[in-house]
Amino acid sequence: MKSKIGKVGFVIFIGIVLFFLLRPLVSETKDKTKIVFFGLGKADSIYIENGNKNMLIDTGLKSNKKALSLKLQALKVRKIDYLVLTHPDKDHIGAASYILDEFDVGELIQSAHIKETKREARIQKVVDEKKIKNTRLTEDRQLDLGDLTITIIAPQREEYKKDNDYSLLTLVEDGELHYLFAGDAEKELLEETLELDLPMIDLYKVPHHGRENANSEK
Repeated sequence: MKSKIGKVGFVIFIGIVLFFLLRPLVSETKDKTKIVFFGLGKADSIYIENGNKNMLIDTGLKSNKKALSLKLQALKVRKIDYLVLTHPDKDHIGAASYILDEFDVGELIQSAHIKETKREARIQKVVDEKKIKNTRLTEDRQLDLGDLTITIIAPQREEYKKDNDYSLLTLVEDGELHYLFAGDAEKELLEETLELDLPMIDLYKVPHHGRENANSEK
């Protein structure tokens, strides 16, 4: 399918690049969609809320666990409906076991690509102890978050050259606005995503914390 994004590539069409190291960016739309990009240095964690539903995408490093917990508490978060871990790198899932233990999490959504690490083992231990629903995506998943329609885009192939290309992508439909959060996707997955029948994207979270080489020239 031909992408509506076109060959101009991800960086040009977005109109905005979000890369904040020191403090969170809070964006609230007229229909009360709240998006928070937490300032966790070279690590990712994004909070999305609409109505009485919410989602946390990634949790940053293990060393970020208390800071992230306090930031969520400051937002009066007690329950997380969906925790999405885009891929198993330490700067994305490092604090996941702590957050799963500290908060009431409705469902954990992960990539089907598994790394046998102590981090993964800690996550699984908490999931088992608290009997948290744990979904590893092998195909796209659509869900409602208040008035938002969210599509978690699973990798289209079973094998990629780089582990980062197993990242889950998150597409948010907020009325006529569309937001795309790309995990740590690299050239192979990004080029594959360009072939999808996606809408025009109004806000795009650049992979790799905004590094300039995070996107292919295409």
